[in-house]
Amino acid sequence: MSWWLTNASRAKSEQVALAQLAEGSGWLSGVSWRIGDDLHLIVDFDIQHNGETFSLFMAYPSTFPDTPPMVRSRDGKRLSWHQYGAEGELCLEHRPDNWDPSITGAMMVESAYRLLSGERPTGDEDGVVRSAHQTSIGREVRGELVRFVIAGDAIESLAGLPMDVPVPITAWDRLEKPTWIASLVSVGDEGSMIWSQSAPQPSGSSMAKGFALRTTRDVERFRTDPRSFVEALPAEFPELAERLPENPFNGFVLLGGADRWTALNLFAHDDKQTVFHYKTIVEPEASGRLSADYGALVGKRIAIIGCGSVGSKIAATLARSGVRKFTLVDDDIFFQANLVRNDLDARAIGRHKVDALTVRIKDIVANAEVDCRRVALGQQESAGTTESVMEELAQADLLIDATADPRAFNLVAAVARRHRKPMVWCEVFAGGIGGVVARMRPDLDPIPTLARSQIRAWCDGHGVPWAAGTNDADYGVQSSDGSPLVADDADVSVIAGHASRLALDILTREQSIFPSSAYAIGLAAEWIFQAPFDTWPIDLRPEGEWGESQEAASVEDLKDLLTTLFPEAAA
Repeated sequence: MSWWLTNASRAKSEQVALAQLAEGSGWLSGVSWRIGDDLHLIVDFDIQHNGETFSLFMAYPSTFPDTPPMVRSRDGKRLSWHQYGAEGELCLEHRPDNWDPSITGAMMVESAYRLLSGERPTGDEDGVVRSAHQTSIGREVRGELVRFVIAGDAIESLAGLPMDVPVPITAWDRLEKPTWIASLVSVGDEGSMIWSQSAPQPSGSSMAKGFALRTTRDVERFRTDPRSFVEALPAEFPELAERLPENPFNGFVLLGGADRWTALNLFAHDDKQTVFHYKTIVEPEASGRLSADYGALVGKRIAIIGCGSVGSKIAATLARSGVRKFTLVDDDIFFQANLVRNDLDARAIGRHKVDALTVRIKDIVANAEVDCRRVALGQQESAGTTESVMEELAQADLLIDATADPRAFNLVAAVARRHRKPMVWCEVFAGGIGGVVARMRPDLDPIPTLARSQIRAWCDGHGVPWAAGTNDADYGVQSSDGSPLVADDADVSVIAGHASRLALDILTREQSIFPSSAYAIGLAAEWIFQAPFDTWPIDLRPEGEWGESQEAASVEDLKDLLTTLFPEAAA
């Protein structure tokens, strides 16, 4: 229902305000009200300035006064530089981005007068009205479905190329309807690279070669008529034609200079050369979005045991933070049912989770090194396989157990204790009522198995059955009133996020920001939690000995062992 049918007093005040403006302004006349389609309230009016009459109308939206009315030309003429096309609305001082319901239609009409009269001053004055309109890259290219992305620092390298000398480039190219995207990857020969991209190459893309030519020749025409480049190439760009390895050519050509480049995709079709123009987009500066301390993550290797809902989210978070070296351990297959909580999507269905998560990581961070073990640690695997996995885990800088499996925990804990590696452990409580995150650092915290015992004792100390004790693989349980409780993606993400914070704290800070080494985090008013976000710190006391056992065997014990192992030699 239109606003004026339910807010008659505001409609009346709008009418009065415009009448008073027409009476007192001297430049407003012809105010006339009418009803448009869908009962939209519309007012026609004329503005006079310097002997010229501008015929306008103002349409109140059905959501007025929460959104502004629109002022347009009645005859479809373009009246201003601040207008969305000839029949479009005027871009006035009061817009959706600064609108306030107290602003009236009369104030919009006054703004229209200031715009039209400001652009048509008397005498020799400058007729330019400063624009308050802020555009964005997304708004600028939303009609462009074929795009070529160039990093900001690549523009500087392109601008410094020798004039009229073709320089090799590479770019990735990817079609995902409705857009066709390419991005510059490198500039220069392989042995003498001038610039190379630090971002990852997206999965599903292909690599293409080509050339960049810095030139002052007219290349703007190829934006609107890319096919004319085929004829212009041998006559106007002979140095480039000589460098193309085949005719017709498959690849990209960048033409231009400074920060203005034209991207053309040369494509061989039926032995003929076809050319497509790509809209170039200069990528905004990306620096400063992570703490400088995170630079240390590049050389760290993180082992994540369990690549389910929690482990996959931790892996993605750490990759976004700058970690490039991962060891992933999990034998599970990704199925449709996993879509509800895992960081992976339908492209992973049917694949081992470690393989799909590797692709996910490489889509996030460039030059990722991911070692995968399709092994269920602590399950029915051969002793040799288990041993090799544990040896590989010992090479990591941090171990993260996200299996919610005590058998896997014990093996990971053994590696952490024996090789003095920090470890992060987390579990989501059944039903998503909360979870626990914990860290175990050599000589600062108890060894992992004793840390787990201390946490269990802390939970038991509340005299309420520990929710984790009812944990199952689906994170499902029933509440006291019988209604089902199931952890959803948001629940799992909270626990994975806190575990990631502990991991980053260990890897990047000498002095931890977390006063406690374990936390119970509530996501519902269940168990000991009074409400969602109810967090309980758990203080862990150092206990147990980190490192290899220092217990030395006696000579007699060694003799007995050798006799047992090699009875024939002993005889």
